[in-house]
Amino acid sequence: MYYFGTREEVRLGDRIRIKRLFRKDLVGTVCYIPGISPRHSVLESDDGAVRQWAYELEDGMIMVVAYFPDHLQPRPNVQLISRGEEKSISPDTELL
Repeated sequence: MYYFGTREEVRLGDRIRIKRLFRKDLVGTVCYIPGISPRHSVLESDDGAVRQWAYELEDGMIMVVAYFPDHLQPRPNVQLISRGEEKSISPDTELL
């Protein structure tokens, strides 16, 4: 999975900016990528029907996004700020 219009691969620990129209941009850290992170049952099903990647915002809120790397890349409003220390959410992290 690559950032829109680039050959920069989305990686765990990436600091990202989510640009929003008429509202303040959000900043977060990529914290879950299927097949790389320890499997989380809410973000990735056993049969592979559900696959989502996630990022954690500065306030601790975890946002999830559909994961179809062969057909769907992150939207243009998701931009890489910098590479960070690789971190992943725990498989038992409760997601609301």
